[in-house]
Amino acid sequence: MKIDPEPQVIVNPNATKETYDPVEEEKEEEKVNDGRDEWGSNIEFILSTIGSVVGLGNLWRFPIKVKEYGGAVFLIPYFIMLLVEGIPLFMVELWIGQKFRAGCIGGFYKINKYLTGIGFATWMIGFYTNLYYNAVIMYTIYYFFASFSATLPWATPCPEVIGTEVSCCTNLTRARYYWYYEVLQISDSINNADGFNWQCTLCLFAAWLTCFLCMLKGIKTSGKVVYVTAVFPFMALLGLFIMSMTLPGSGEGVKYFFDPTYQFSFVKEKNASLTNETVASNWDNLLKPYCWMEAATQIFYSLSLGFGSCIAFASYNPPKTNFYRHALGISVVNSVSSMLAGVTIFAIIGSSAVLNEIPISELTTGPGLAFIAVSEAIAKVPAAQLWSALFFLMLFMLGIDSQFAGVEGMMTALDDTTLLPKKVNRTIIIGGFCGFSFLLGLPFGLRSGLYLVDLFDNFSANFPLMMVAFFEVIAISWVYGINRFCKDFEDMTGYYPNIVWKFLWVVLTPATLAFILIYSLIDMFQNPITYDRFTGCGESLLMGSDEVVIDVPQSQWTTPDIYPAWGWVLAAFLVLSSFLFIPGMALLAVLPKLFGPRFEIKLPLAPCLLEKNTNGQTDAEIELDTKI
Repeated sequence: MKIDPEPQVIVNPNATKETYDPVEEEKEEEKVNDGRDEWGSNIEFILSTIGSVVGLGNLWRFPIKVKEYGGAVFLIPYFIMLLVEGIPLFMVELWIGQKFRAGCIGGFYKINKYLTGIGFATWMIGFYTNLYYNAVIMYTIYYFFASFSATLPWATPCPEVIGTEVSCCTNLTRARYYWYYEVLQISDSINNADGFNWQCTLCLFAAWLTCFLCMLKGIKTSGKVVYVTAVFPFMALLGLFIMSMTLPGSGEGVKYFFDPTYQFSFVKEKNASLTNETVASNWDNLLKPYCWMEAATQIFYSLSLGFGSCIAFASYNPPKTNFYRHALGISVVNSVSSMLAGVTIFAIIGSSAVLNEIPISELTTGPGLAFIAVSEAIAKVPAAQLWSALFFLMLFMLGIDSQFAGVEGMMTALDDTTLLPKKVNRTIIIGGFCGFSFLLGLPFGLRSGLYLVDLFDNFSANFPLMMVAFFEVIAISWVYGINRFCKDFEDMTGYYPNIVWKFLWVVLTPATLAFILIYSLIDMFQNPITYDRFTGCGESLLMGSDEVVIDVPQSQWTTPDIYPAWGWVLAAFLVLSSFLFIPGMALLAVLPKLFGPRFEIKLPLAPCLLEKNTNGQTDAEIELDTKI
């Protein structure tokens, strides 16, 4: 029998890597044959990812947490969490999207069908976060348009009541009065909805409308929008940084940001013992488990981990894209942005604290930090309207960039399911989703809306994110197999992870997540989370026929209060409705093996995913590979 000789491949011996590169050839073949949308250029992916990770979490949430946990003391757990949790998980999410060319639901299903619940839990976290995230954007829109007044509203004379100035509104408290009484028109507790604030509700509608317009054509639209929304905020932040350094007393705030032992000079002069007590209490924050959880959560917010957007964006990359280099570079850009934003914000609020001669700890914290302390300081600089408009436009762009990234993450994940009608135009689907989200987010437009923002910030992401991140790294290291993962890593990037990375993925990262999560849950039951209930800036008393307004000190405009029973029910729902997908979907997958095929429940997954998993596994058998 004649055997045909093996065909030979003739390669020009003088060929160089520039004339023949099998890796590049493989890239082209995979790009052509895959059939999936891809970024118009590599820079679109980088800018989109930067726009997703650098958002309100950097300029709004990060300074809040730094202030709540003792200034520079918070930076210690922040950077530890960045190295132990942030960068390793960032690489994992980019690998999942790029390797399996799917969103969070399809990606985890392709790893193993028992892990599909991680993808659904990720989707739920992203959905809840997007609801309240747009509420914060709502406030930036309100302040942006208010900045075009002839005089900034929070710098105008205090409003009058029956011909006399409102006692609680002074030059020192005007910005605070504007935030609570004129912007929020806030109710006295989370139990008292007190009707809609229609100005804020219209701003919420504008936020969702903007998100829809940015998402009209998916990444084909958002990939172009990010050239503005991802670049402009950095230019604006640099300008604000320069402006903040010129403010009187700005150095005091910067020192507070970097030095845990530093206190304002006038505080030292007034009460030296108080200074020592304050410094000690700052360091005590390191012993609070919730401080470490907040640091880890801040990293998740900063790098958009656990929300599905990073997986979605990476799924549009060519399979051989060097995501290792991107992960390191974007992580550095993100942390530098957070630090620059922190310096800028603390320089501004430091100036405010010095001018008002009050410790920084007595300045407003929580969601109102940027809208009170920062706006108050901006009102005192030349061309205040310009700087105010620039600041709130920057906040808006940072927020909307992350917002439509989150929506893209959810849409990409739903594309891997049969939940969306394939014959309906994607624009209509995105419009319907944004409209539904707006309606569901209407409670944020109530006069008690700020309390709900705080509740969602405390419960919709913190605990669920930690749980999802834990199972995510377990799925890669212990189910898929660390050696298989590292081999894929090398095939895709040309770099084989060293023993340090392996140790992080297999041992340190999951162990740290588990420890912080368990410790924080115990602490939460011992010390229930509270919200800041607005008590008002003054009390009206009737003395004979006259009404007298008695001043209440600045620090007592709000008071900590425990959530009502329905608030705890809502908090439990936010946590469990996402987390329970993980054991629930695993249980559905194991039922047919335990009780027979009649107990099999068909998952709403796209046919292409099911075809590649006819035996309920990925291409290889499940292997527990723990070798480092």
